Amino acid sequence: MLPRIDEMDLRILDLLQADGRMPFVKIAEQLGVSDTTVRTRVDRLVRRFGVKFVVDVDPNDLGLVYVYLAVGVQGPALARVVERMTALPSVIFLARTVGTHDLMAEAICRDHEDLMRQLDEIRAIPGVVRMDTLTVLRVEKED
Repeated sequence: MLPRIDEMDLRILDLLQADGRMPFVKIAEQLGVSDTTVRTRVDRLVRRFGVKFVVDVDPNDLGLVYVYLAVGVQGPALARVVERMTALPSVIFLARTVGTHDLMAEAICRDHEDLMRQLDEIRAIPGVVRMDTLTVLRVEKED
């Protein structure tokens, strides 16, 4: 039987998404359960469902260049392009997609010069046939 997330798990996740540093005791108080219940459920969510705790920073606030890349790949080269792009330190997210492009990536570069170098490096990967770049000026909403 597949593991399931119930309403209590979702309520815990909602509170942690709002404040990832919220103490389990405070979550327990808000939900009317014990802190042991919260701790046990969070441990299970991490172990069984891959829940992760991360620090989320807007790269623009740090003076970095944040871009989305939509990459078209010649069919048989897809695995090789994925391998090469995942090795690039500037690429923080890479997903296979359907539609006009085969891959969607997020990258963070030090400055525009670094961005140009990264784009040249990606374009030079055998099999990359097209690429659209969108520069993020400001993140308006993130959930």
